[in-house]
Amino acid sequence: MKNFVFLIIFSTVISFVHAQSDTWQQNIKQPDVYIGLASGMESFAGLIGITADFRARNNFYLRAGAGIGSWGGKISIGIRNEKKAEKSIGYGCFVSWASGLKDFTTSLETTSGTKDVKLDLLATYTIVPSINYKWVLKNGNRFFLEGGYAVPLDETAWKVKDGSILTDSSKNMMKILQPGGLSLGLGFQFAL
Repeated sequence: MKNFVFLIIFSTVISFVHAQSDTWQQNIKQPDVYIGLASGMESFAGLIGITADFRARNNFYLRAGAGIGSWGGKISIGIRNEKKAEKSIGYGCFVSWASGLKDFTTSLETTSGTKDVKLDLLATYTIVPSINYKWVLKNGNRFFLEGGYAVPLDETAWKVKDGSILTDSSKNMMKILQPGGLSLGLGFQFAL
């Protein structure tokens, strides 16, 4: 519910900002490719990474991203549609793959007490519908904010390696830590 309320507030703020316009932006030439850096939580490029947007038609873009996230390496592909070439709101969807981590050790509650447990964090996918807002600079480069919700495609994306039996609270904690949930990101892209 908190995530839903956040998305409504975020959408309202973006809509308000969108209503403000600068006349210099009306003559911006729309580039075919944007390359940049991005960061965030459950974001398109992970905690830190690179992004590329390729204009397929008018304001419709194909996207690719790669970076490092909390569940290992991250690769994303997706689409984004923007209202116009100048600053505007947009929407899209992307699929992300997280590589996982081998021999990850963390302290968890088990049936025999709290102890360090050795896990394999497994490769997993999420699908993320998103909204974004971009600000375009005079040279065509742009800054963007993006929000959405990452829907995990795997219910359990880890495996206990040392024979420990996790309690329900530890299993719930691992479900919270695995990819999925509120997605927030920001980035800067250079127009090519």
